[in-house]
Amino acid sequence: MDKMEMAALDAYLNRVYKIIVLLIPAYCVCAAASITFMQASGWYPPIDGTLLALFDASTLVYLAVGIYFIRTGFGADGIVRPDKLRAAKITMAVIIVIQWNAISYLWPFTDFWAYFLLFTIVEAFFFDPKLVALTSTAIVVSLAISWFLGSDMLLPAQDELFAMNLMFRVVGLGLMLLSVNVITYLGGKFLVEELEKHANYDTLTHLLNRRSLDTHLQAAHALARAGQSDFCLLLLDIDDFKQVNDTYGHDCGDEVLKQIARVISTCVKKDDFVFRWGGEEILVLLKAGEDRAAEAAERIRREIKAARVLYRDETEVSVTVTIGLAPYREGASVQDMMDDADAKLYYGKRHGKDQIIRALPPKGPEGA
Repeated sequence: MDKMEMAALDAYLNRVYKIIVLLIPAYCVCAAASITFMQASGWYPPIDGTLLALFDASTLVYLAVGIYFIRTGFGADGIVRPDKLRAAKITMAVIIVIQWNAISYLWPFTDFWAYFLLFTIVEAFFFDPKLVALTSTAIVVSLAISWFLGSDMLLPAQDELFAMNLMFRVVGLGLMLLSVNVITYLGGKFLVEELEKHANYDTLTHLLNRRSLDTHLQAAHALARAGQSDFCLLLLDIDDFKQVNDTYGHDCGDEVLKQIARVISTCVKKDDFVFRWGGEEILVLLKAGEDRAAEAAERIRREIKAARVLYRDETEVSVTVTIGLAPYREGASVQDMMDDADAKLYYGKRHGKDQIIRALPPKGPEGA
């Protein structure tokens, strides 16, 4: 599979997979190294040597697991394997919960609960709301267990402010839990939208590009083949566009393209799709029958002809378009429709321009 064919979030994960999978074990190793160093330096309350050795060894296991997922996570095509990505996510979540509990009982300070966010924020970079919700909930549950089932390390001091301090901690944890999950959801949502915008839209005209074309065409074709919806294709080409570029320059040509894109977008419905096919050609997918498509095509042709682009505040530039219209016919493939629209477009350009071609004449000297 080509990287350009991946969903936006998949493309993002393919780039950062190694970083995220290695970062969590690296955090664990750093935490273990810090506690061990402070213990050896006498800066830390005494810890059973066997317990500390097991803790240190476990972090090395986490690092080995991270390296394993990095080495085996990619297929021959260089794309992250979905099964490995799913397994890596779950494994990293389990490591986070285990590490939280291990450090909770080794850390001598009662305010360690405030580091809750650090243990879940790395998971947020997977932009998987369900995963982050489960991970953060598991940490909160284990923290609550440590508070109420015997550990006195993370409980507030037993004084007259105990209840208020405990309430403060509960509220703080709730807000952190809410924050990290909202960040995960909104971050993933807007990241995907931004990536999709750059991946699927032409930067000049802001129309859909050819990368997104196949998905929409196949969906419309499937509905039409099932008898659930009609659709037509309009293939437009700007008449004598090279002359515009040669006369006024490519900056003016770009302005003309943007103006035409705006005109076409206002002449179609919200459930229709407009694509920049390439150069000065634009493809419109209309979810309508042939007659309605012809009306829309005429409206587009007329509006473009009437539009004016003011070049350098002094010169008005106008253009016309020729349009080939290809309706869906029973048994026709998407490629058949594309070939039909293309043939009609170029017939129109050879025979007058500024027109809509709905049907080709019978083959012969004139129609060939």
